[in-house]
Amino acid sequence: MGEVSFENTRYLKYADYQTIRDFNYQQLQVLCQEIRDYITEVIYHNGGHFGSNLGILELTVSILRNFNPLYDKIVFDTSHQSYVYKILTDRKESFKTLRTLGGISGFSKIKESKFDHFGAGHAGTGLSAALGYAKARDINKEDYNVVCIVGDAALTCGVTFEAINNLGQYPTKMVIVLNDNEYSIARNVGAISMYLKKLRNSPIILKVEERIDDILTKLPVNSVIKEWIRDTKSWVEEGFTKLVSPSIIGVIFEEFGIQYIGPVDGHNVKLLDEVFGFTKSLNKPVIVHAITQKGKGNNEAENHSERMHGVAKGKIKPSSFIYFSTDEGMKVDDFTKSVNKTYTEIFGEAIVELAKRDEKIVAITAAMPSGTGLVSFSKSFPDRFFDVGIAEEHAVIFACGLALTGLKPVVAIYSTFLQRAFDMLIHDVALQNIPILFVLDRAGIVGEDGPTHHGVFDLSYLRIIPNVEVFAPSDELELRNILYTVLLDLKKPTFIRYPRDFVEGMRLGEFEKTNIYQWRMIHQTQHMFDRKVAILSTGRMKRWVNDICGILERAKVSVTAYNCISVKPLDSNVLNSMVNYDLVVTLEDNVLAGGFSSYVLEFFNDNGISRRVLRVGWPDEFVDHGPMNSLFKHYGIDSNEIADKILKEVFYKVEVF
Repeated sequence: MGEVSFENTRYLKYADYQTIRDFNYQQLQVLCQEIRDYITEVIYHNGGHFGSNLGILELTVSILRNFNPLYDKIVFDTSHQSYVYKILTDRKESFKTLRTLGGISGFSKIKESKFDHFGAGHAGTGLSAALGYAKARDINKEDYNVVCIVGDAALTCGVTFEAINNLGQYPTKMVIVLNDNEYSIARNVGAISMYLKKLRNSPIILKVEERIDDILTKLPVNSVIKEWIRDTKSWVEEGFTKLVSPSIIGVIFEEFGIQYIGPVDGHNVKLLDEVFGFTKSLNKPVIVHAITQKGKGNNEAENHSERMHGVAKGKIKPSSFIYFSTDEGMKVDDFTKSVNKTYTEIFGEAIVELAKRDEKIVAITAAMPSGTGLVSFSKSFPDRFFDVGIAEEHAVIFACGLALTGLKPVVAIYSTFLQRAFDMLIHDVALQNIPILFVLDRAGIVGEDGPTHHGVFDLSYLRIIPNVEVFAPSDELELRNILYTVLLDLKKPTFIRYPRDFVEGMRLGEFEKTNIYQWRMIHQTQHMFDRKVAILSTGRMKRWVNDICGILERAKVSVTAYNCISVKPLDSNVLNSMVNYDLVVTLEDNVLAGGFSSYVLEFFNDNGISRRVLRVGWPDEFVDHGPMNSLFKHYGIDSNEIADKILKEVFYKVEVF
């Protein structure tokens, strides 16, 4: 990867959280453009979250001018918006390694820097963590500020409201910055979002408060009127909030004991400096409502907020400044370069087809209509589509109510996001055996978004739950036919998991009802050698099987391979036949702890089958971020590495066993 050059910049070379306090506002304007160029260039080479970081730029600059990240605790909720913060703390030079294996994370990460005070990849966690910092400061009698930057989408998340309620119970000095750009990834939904939209159109509130302060400064010191205005200022402000504003958002926060300031222009550094300077003088919680534009400064990002939220490398125009000396960093990941459709697109098309045939099918998403492939469904069946916002727990229980009336809810959600609703899956869905279909996108590793988004735990956390069934299609035909078969007669909680990946490019025909519980034999050696190996693969791990079989057969090892689309229940007929093999190999795009391989081992133990099992999957650690092909190779998950492990087991360990 080429080295970044700062020779053409005027201020970025010298800018960090300390020096920017000495910049005048004209210099800051130039600096902000240089940072926009830098972010654009790095994302052009590496991919990343684009619109959100352009939109929060001036806001971050002002926060770092008014708070010291070395001592003050600055917490990002949904920290994919922390690029500017990273650049201006201690990662300006290393920022060019963004999202590469061993490079800078696309999210806040405590282990990455002393300036990252809390890590987060999902919305809604920041305010609770910030309140914890604030109360710890009070207990320890320390003196530092606590700042929490939340997106407006976080206000649809129940965890945020739990924190606000707790803050009202235990009030303490802290600053909440509401970065309001109307979007999370897609446009925000719900009553809170509608109130914020109304409030954006009424910036008169802050002007009224400023006018009151201006009047107070001009009146004589001993003026009776001045004393009356000062004594009743809170009433005046509250009255104007209620009468002038068409929204009750400010009042809501005030009722929780949080002073509301705003809305203010989130791109006006001078105004923001004044506001943050004022907030530091307050000895109570305060929320600064800043209006920003997602994608600010880039026409394409401004006009296509959803599409430009997160972009792949090479998908945006490079900046006018050249920070990379070569295009060495532009090598495209093998697993992201394809002319084929994605699993998400296949699901999105299939569910629309099936919904046309069955009016009982309804779809639910948690703020991810495009990410889960439901945009077409939402347009085709608006009365049968529900975006509940960032409220996964609610989505699951809401689906229960729909299902109990005879509808067929399809909850499309990312694997890692469903983890939030684990209790609901047990207590509300499985315990009552309510028939809901959960479609888990981003199952398995996802690449550059890293450990907060790798869906490598769902096989482990789902298979322990009674009454549920779990399926893992290995190609688009299997995905379509499993969907079709399950929705024909949905009787229990059912999960279909698939990766963030491209499909095989197979020709699609009519839906076919299939035996979803029977594992399909996909390879069997014709000539029987002395050594015999069985391979059990799930989902996209089937992609390695043919090459592995070829390597083993050239080493005179017989191989029988099965595509195991049903993870729960297991195919007992196939597993009972494993007594004839020297070694059983399991392949899963999940952590090995408690996953598919653990289930197989439990079956062998419970049924008295003594076979050696080689387990291939993700280790008992949080897999780092990086291109998917790099991660597979780094962890030894490719045809040659797997075959080598099998041969060592067969020729050196089986006899000992």
